[in-house]
Amino acid sequence: MRGIWGGHGGGKLYSLPHERRATRAFAPAEWGCAALILLTAAAPITPIDSYALPSRMVTIAPGRTLNLRCTGKGSPTVILEAGFQSWSFAWNKVQPRLAATSRVCSYDRAGMGLSPPNLAQRNGTPLPRDGTAIASDLAALLKAAGETPPYILVGHSAGGLYMRRFADMQARQVVGMVLIDPSVEEQFAGPSEMRDATLARHQLCAAAAHAGRLPATVPDIDRCVPAAKPGAFNAQLRRLAATPGYQDTLVSEYAALPASATGLGTRYGDMPLIVLTAGGTDTSPEASARLAEWAAAHKRLAARSTRGTQITVPDASHLIQRDAPEAVLSAVDAVRAHGAQP
Repeated sequence: MRGIWGGHGGGKLYSLPHERRATRAFAPAEWGCAALILLTAAAPITPIDSYALPSRMVTIAPGRTLNLRCTGKGSPTVILEAGFQSWSFAWNKVQPRLAATSRVCSYDRAGMGLSPPNLAQRNGTPLPRDGTAIASDLAALLKAAGETPPYILVGHSAGGLYMRRFADMQARQVVGMVLIDPSVEEQFAGPSEMRDATLARHQLCAAAAHAGRLPATVPDIDRCVPAAKPGAFNAQLRRLAATPGYQDTLVSEYAALPASATGLGTRYGDMPLIVLTAGGTDTSPEASARLAEWAAAHKRLAARSTRGTQITVPDASHLIQRDAPEAVLSAVDAVRAHGAQP
């Protein structure tokens, strides 16, 4: 495993023996929908319909529960955090294989999957579902469930922001991180027409859900709920997507992304840290330039640890854990091995 490390903030092109997929790289505004679309085409390791039922509902506070899925044995425990508009199902190609050698836990954030929403208010104003709220929920969940540190944190996309916030808040419990095509602070510097348009679409879906108009076939809100497909998971997904609690949670999480990316730790000491970057399949000059810029941002993130490295995963879309699960497994193994070293 040591061969994948590139030194202080180093970058590396990681060649994989897995079957290459003709998947494209997704722009940030598309990532949530991409997770749901690609799910139906992938060949899962854990049957996807098993995610239509709760694994373990854990009470984290009076009247509040979260769905937790822990498997395997061993220390440190690997904690999996899905990206925006995603939850434990995102890891169905990764978690079973990690569980062969480790304790590994995935979960559904409040309002996602089978976890009830938490849209608490203060003085009539909903509290944001930002990184601090999400990391606090995760800490409470692990404690209530009896899961003990040390932890290796694995976060995808916006989940990388939440894992970094957890590491800031629970530094003594964390011995390593793997960040999978993670969101970075630079994405949220200044205004963005794309972010504004995406937030407006989520707000439109939330309004339609409150009005009882979902699912719908009319323009503008016809994509708020995924198309009907066979299987228990997809049926549960359609029911969830039509609810105000789910749509309100998406609005809150998305609107809070700039706050979630603010004030994160700038140094991780010598904690093992691997940042995986999606290489994509588009070889046009424009795409190559975007990839170079994205990989450079990830190298800067990896450089926050003296044992950090950035790895580009060729031919993988933003959903690396689905296109190239071997890359995630290798990264976790490497972090675990290096975390055991003095």
